[in-house]
Amino acid sequence: MREKIRLPLLSRVPAWIWVTIDAGTALFLAAVFVGLTSSRNASAPDVIDCAAALATSLPIAVRRLWPRAVFAAVLLGGLGMREFLIPHADLLCLPLALYTLATRGRAVVALLVATAAAAQGVVELPLTTVVRDQLGLVLAILVASWAAGTAVRQRRLYTEQLAAQAEERARAEAVAERLRIARELHDVIGHSLSTIAVQAGVAGHVGGAEEMSRTLASIEDTSRSALRETRRLLGVLREDGEADLAPAPGLADLDALVERTRAAGLEVELRIDGEVEGEMELTVYRIVQEALTNVLKHAGARHVLARIERQEDALVVEVTDDGTRGQARPYGHGLTGLGERVHIFGGEFHAGARPLRGFRVMARLPL
Repeated sequence: MREKIRLPLLSRVPAWIWVTIDAGTALFLAAVFVGLTSSRNASAPDVIDCAAALATSLPIAVRRLWPRAVFAAVLLGGLGMREFLIPHADLLCLPLALYTLATRGRAVVALLVATAAAAQGVVELPLTTVVRDQLGLVLAILVASWAAGTAVRQRRLYTEQLAAQAEERARAEAVAERLRIARELHDVIGHSLSTIAVQAGVAGHVGGAEEMSRTLASIEDTSRSALRETRRLLGVLREDGEADLAPAPGLADLDALVERTRAAGLEVELRIDGEVEGEMELTVYRIVQEALTNVLKHAGARHVLARIERQEDALVVEVTDDGTRGQARPYGHGLTGLGERVHIFGGEFHAGARPLRGFRVMARLPL
């Protein structure tokens, strides 16, 4: 089963928890700022100072919902609190609002505006060492907040791209698997049903009991072989435990395939010169199987030659017949599937009518 991509830990925290944390932070900062206004004028706190303190701190509670509006409110509110801030710039709410804005998009303009407003409040003439230190601290905090927000935004984009690529790859793998199973089922069922149909037609016209018995026995053998291969294909789709998988057919099974085809009334000659192993062995079997199926269904042939020859750097599979309908043979899904199988190995595939009569299917598989 395909494992899903897990989001970062903080991204899995519910949104309402973050809103609750932001609300608590806003109330805490509001209390701090109101306390600063009270310490400036203990007898009667200035209403404008309190309003500026609340306008700067309380919007932090909704900074994730409206980051641009919160940044503007905090920036303007901080301008009204300069008289009782040391240094004369908001180093709590403004960096937090700038960080939030940077996580949502490019915030270079916001960084420039924030640094200009903060620097204008801090800079005093003459430029003493204390003023320079305060200015450096303010700019460093603002730039660090913007950089942290930008890094978080880039990380989120990267995670989203990874998830999208993984989903696209999973879809492509599913499509490829469906095509593979479709090719296998087409090759197995198409050949078996074609053979059975031809044999059943022959059985309907024979009169001897012995000939009828041989034909029915061949139909039974073909049906059992098709059922075994179908169970093998469907076994890979099981998810509730180990599947009872039969081995995939290979070169050793070509003799039985040829015998079933001969029982349908077609003279088949098989020549094997060389060996091959692995997935390529199944591909060779399918090439011969599909070619024989097409001969039974379309060619009107009497003789077929299936040749498998191992050369120095390639394996050549060739199936030719002497049918009279070579030019009219359809290039259907079966031959298309064979071409896809061969191209997986980087090989060459050709199918077409022969110059005089018959049809030829040839595949060259590099070793």
